[in-house]
Amino acid sequence: MNKIILLCFPYAGGSSAAYLSWKKYLDSNIELCPVELSGRGKRINDPLYECVEDVINDIFPKFENIIANSSYALYGHSMGCLLAYEFARKIRACGMKEPLHAFLSGRFPPFIESKTKKYLLTDSEFIKDIAAFGGMNREILNNRELMSFFLPIIRADYRIVELYRHVDDGFRFNCDLTILNGKYDDLIIENEVLRWRECTNKNCSFYEFYGGHFFINEYKERVIGIINEELEKVSMT
Repeated sequence: MNKIILLCFPYAGGSSAAYLSWKKYLDSNIELCPVELSGRGKRINDPLYECVEDVINDIFPKFENIIANSSYALYGHSMGCLLAYEFARKIRACGMKEPLHAFLSGRFPPFIESKTKKYLLTDSEFIKDIAAFGGMNREILNNRELMSFFLPIIRADYRIVELYRHVDDGFRFNCDLTILNGKYDDLIIENEVLRWRECTNKNCSFYEFYGGHFFINEYKERVIGIINEELEKVSMT
């Protein structure tokens, strides 16, 4: 199996640190490469984004060398699905080598518009909504000082996701897709998830877990096991 780089795009409010624990579960021939967005992690002093296009224009130059010279796959969770999708569109537009596979979890396809405007909620309502999804440590949620730091980051991410509008230019992935979702994720419904089939010219497989929006934490080993299995297949072709 040749070395494959796995580019991982974070969920709203997430940083590259969200994926670091994956290293010990990935096959030795898969190199984890978490994408660090502006305004968090090592880039905490950089400005937050205004739209998804800003994100892609910012991160794409940082990974052009990997795209040009390596075998790679994409993974995105929630907001990360939109970023992975738009990243792949940018790759196509630039005529560069496309991904071997894309793993997309916790979100409906990009052509289905967001039905919410949660970024407009008051701070207390917004924190309550974040808590309901279980993606943030309770100690952080209950710490006013920490939340005053994280809240603008999360709200900015919600804003770019909820204001995102898909451009129908006929783009479809030229690789297989693996779609993962939580059975009890209130953000999506089954019929919407199944429409990811419309986003690829190749095969599309689905995995459902008995969890909510952040099932990827509870079922981390199984999720990564699926990634290992799929990338082993593609490396053999």
